[in-house]
Amino acid sequence: MKGRKDILFLPLCIDIHHPFMKALFIGKNCIEVEKTDSTNSYLAILATGGPISFHLLPLSGGEGKGVFDGTVVITKRQEQGKGQRDNRWESEPGKNLTLSILLKPTFLRTDEQFQLNKAVSLGVAEFVLAVFFPFEGGKGDVRIKWPNDIYIGNKKIAGILIENSVSGNTLQQSIVGIGINVNQEKFSAELPNPTSLKLVSGKEFDLKECLEELCSCIEKRYLQLRPPSGILPKEEGGIDSDYLKSLYRFGEPANYKYKGQALNAKITGVTKVGKLMIETEKGKMLECDFKEVMFC
Repeated sequence: MKGRKDILFLPLCIDIHHPFMKALFIGKNCIEVEKTDSTNSYLAILATGGPISFHLLPLSGGEGKGVFDGTVVITKRQEQGKGQRDNRWESEPGKNLTLSILLKPTFLRTDEQFQLNKAVSLGVAEFVLAVFFPFEGGKGDVRIKWPNDIYIGNKKIAGILIENSVSGNTLQQSIVGIGINVNQEKFSAELPNPTSLKLVSGKEFDLKECLEELCSCIEKRYLQLRPPSGILPKEEGGIDSDYLKSLYRFGEPANYKYKGQALNAKITGVTKVGKLMIETEKGKMLECDFKEVMFC
């Protein structure tokens, strides 16, 4: 199809409101897309208000309206999903949850943005626990691999990519991309350690029910960030405390590569801005940016 160069044609979608969603606002406005390159990119275009062809995108109310805090874009087929370290997120069409959530955490300063990573990671991990462990024979250890991958044992079941927009010293908008392996059973040989809810439980999951539970779990943790939440971050049940308790390899000696150099170290914490804190076997303390350290 040919169109004006200043208009981006987006795939046909359905704008659905979910009055029975357990969450208060996340997922109440859910935009379902049959396929798209990336739900993060799709939602970013909607959130900026265009330019979009509304001939192909039947959202009511004009440009930018109807896309508000808690809006979810979900697709059956994501063709160029984004992952950490510029990797692509692979997902078999119609088998998994591939979605993005629009949040407006204007109550967070730019130096607090990793708190959002913690909250979302905890929400996704708690979703996995909620739907996985009720099944007979369900076993495994659900952990957050820094900064925000979700593992069962030593296998990756979910990934998160958060793209923030800032103004001055506060966050204005966050697009939270989430991929969760739900019913997929076969993965590319190029992926080192994938798994899915079906592989670990032997059960088939209803994706709509999973989406409802996921939105509820994420919202619960997100609301803890909003002042006053009633629970301080470092208190029992707080974001900081629970993130450390859930952190993969926390306090365990393991092998890493730091700036290309192999070393044995243990994770001791995470800084306020999200750097991984590790202690080498010689007692040296290091604070690592994401691209500086690799898990071996």
